[in-house]
Amino acid sequence: MNSTIIRHGVNFIREKKQKGIDIKIPRKSAQNDEDFSINETLKTNDAEIIEDNKKLKIKQVEITAEKSGFSYFLDGIERKKILFYYRSIPVIYGYVAGVVLKRADKKMCSVELEKSQENFYIPVKQSPDSPGHYFSAEEIENLGKNIVNIGKPPDGADYPMIPEQLIQAAHSEIQTQRNRIEESLVKDWIDRAFQDGWLFVDGRLENKNKELIADSNIVGVIKSHHAVYLGYEDQYKVYSMKKGERSGVFQPKNENVYSWYLKLHYNKRQGDNNFGLIRVEVPAEEKFLEKADLISSWILLESKPVAFPASRWDRMIYPVKYCEDYLKSKAPSHILIDSLH
Repeated sequence: MNSTIIRHGVNFIREKKQKGIDIKIPRKSAQNDEDFSINETLKTNDAEIIEDNKKLKIKQVEITAEKSGFSYFLDGIERKKILFYYRSIPVIYGYVAGVVLKRADKKMCSVELEKSQENFYIPVKQSPDSPGHYFSAEEIENLGKNIVNIGKPPDGADYPMIPEQLIQAAHSEIQTQRNRIEESLVKDWIDRAFQDGWLFVDGRLENKNKELIADSNIVGVIKSHHAVYLGYEDQYKVYSMKKGERSGVFQPKNENVYSWYLKLHYNKRQGDNNFGLIRVEVPAEEKFLEKADLISSWILLESKPVAFPASRWDRMIYPVKYCEDYLKSKAPSHILIDSLH
């Protein structure tokens, strides 16, 4: 991918260095995308258990279908990197993209549902109250038009001031934009009214609005567990599940989904509590509740072949890995991003 805004960034750095302005370039990280890491805070949320008289039970899933009911797969990626520090303020590059691919005759193909965007994330003065060290519009005009202002105070909070707060603000904004792209792709898929299979979404459904996902043949699968919905006794039941087992269905408080845990792989000697563990979300409707076992069996069928060598192969299915590899092949390369250095 030949990125116009990367070229803007290269020219911007050269110009500022020629003027003797304080520009610092972070050392290249051994990690491809990140010069910074964000620790996800573990969240807790109450949930109502729906099945089995509201007592959580663990169930063995029987695979009765010959093949999965999923024909469409949605995934998104994000890349973010601190490109340089200008007057000690981090200038962050972010790229987000998403795609829906169709599986037909055991091959993955395009249905022309694909979106991407890239931006610089920096704090910009927008009012007399903006902190004095934020950038003026004149200072950054040569960066081009792809600028997202991360110098906005959250509701009831102070302006982000120090670099770490600005990095966190950029991280949050990049994730928000990725979610918007994925939500718009879900909407486009629903509007196209495909009738030849269900949509597998790599990620949450809850952040899609209720009207959007209502009555749609769509399933969300979550690989990362940054929220706890069950009491500790029930949570330990989930950690102890064997391959092919699922938990009872529950509904997270104030969310428009039914959810349950499913174990794709099990290794009693290696791995952590989340090894092979995914959480499934479906629209909070009776017809989906009745299909919990069927949907679980489809996902188990999708777990072969194993999505190796993906870093989270134990929780990823091969069609999602294909979507991820497809998106990465079209994203700005790390070499291109590092050309700013």
